[in-house]
Amino acid sequence: MEASDMKKSTIKTYLINLKESVERRERVLRETAGHRLLDIELVEAVDGRKMSAEEVTSRFHTLKFIYRYERTPKRGEIGCTLSHRECYRRFLESDNEFALILEDDVTFLYPVEETEEILQQLTAKLSRRKSHLITLSIQYIYYPGNSFQINSFSVFKVSDAWGTCAYLINRKAAKKLLSVSRASIVADDFVYMNCHGIRVDGIYPNLAAGASSMKQIDTEIQDNSICQLPRKDLPFRYMARNFLLQKYWGLLLFFRVLAFRKIGLGRNE
Repeated sequence: MEASDMKKSTIKTYLINLKESVERRERVLRETAGHRLLDIELVEAVDGRKMSAEEVTSRFHTLKFIYRYERTPKRGEIGCTLSHRECYRRFLESDNEFALILEDDVTFLYPVEETEEILQQLTAKLSRRKSHLITLSIQYIYYPGNSFQINSFSVFKVSDAWGTCAYLINRKAAKKLLSVSRASIVADDFVYMNCHGIRVDGIYPNLAAGASSMKQIDTEIQDNSICQLPRKDLPFRYMARNFLLQKYWGLLLFFRVLAFRKIGLGRNE
């Protein structure tokens, strides 16, 4: 893509918001108002708290979730994951090669001009051949030896990250995430994505943060009670998978192939 074309193009942006969350919607529309680069489409979030048991069963594989995370899911987590899947569905119905997904608590951490310049360069770096996602917010575990520079920012391959308030995604990654008929993960399970062939990158310093993570507004993932599943009750293949993943990460961290990123209030330090 020519630089002149990049300047003229916009980024299709799906903005997730609960219909009744008017204040959050007004706040995020003010936040994004100056970003002419963003072609924003509001996506009504799925409210997991209002779903019937039958609706949950038809759209979400609760048992697989329990085996994967050794606990029951929160209704807010179910709604969050389904909301992101709706964004992927709309994205794949379009002709766009990539999309920006935002949640309604997103806050951009740099001035409009700088943010848009970085976003344009990041979209140019998104793979057209492989499944690829770039998170703009908190990373947890990353590959320090696998990076490239964009101005004063570094983009690293990420093993695990936290939150889905802002990320870029290409068509192949969206297709892969929708390839299962019923979701069984939290929306920000980047370990799952990596294990299923989606390359996850993250930008440092962070370009965006969640206002709820920064304690500026309340979270909408309600802390309803959850039940832990004793590890001994896990099917063997899930128990083995979890054990092997932990050992694998431990070895990579020990040999410094992976590194931890420090986390402050809503962003990496």
